Amino acid sequence: MATVQQVIDRGRVPLNDADKVRHADADMLDWLNDGLAEIYMLRPDLRFGSYGTPVARLALADTFPLSAAHEVAIKHYLVYRAEMKDDEAVNTNRATQAYKLFEKAVATT
Repeated sequence: MATVQQVIDRGRVPLNDADKVRHADADMLDWLNDGLAEIYMLRPDLRFGSYGTPVARLALADTFPLSAAHEVAIKHYLVYRAEMKDDEAVNTNRATQAYKLFEKAVATT
C-alpha cells in the first residue's frame, strides 16, 4: 500500500510540480485530508464499523487508508484544489473537470 507522500507525489504529475515548487507538501496534505473527508461523506460505507470514530488526519508517512482506485480519486481531488488556488494561473474549467473525475471515481469504486 502506498504512503500518503507517494499519493501526493503522484498527484503532482498532472500539475507539472514534481519539484514541489508550486504547491507545498503541507498544502497538498491538507487537500488530501479534505478529499478523504469528502470521500467518506459521499461513501459512508467505506467507514463501515467506524461510524462513531472521528476521521483522523493523515500525515505524510502514514499509509493511505483506501484502495488504489481511491488513490486515483484523490489525485483528481488534488488537481481540483490546486487549480482552485487563488493565483493568476487558475483554470476553473480544468478544476471543474478534475472534480467531476473525482466524483465519478468515488461513485464507481
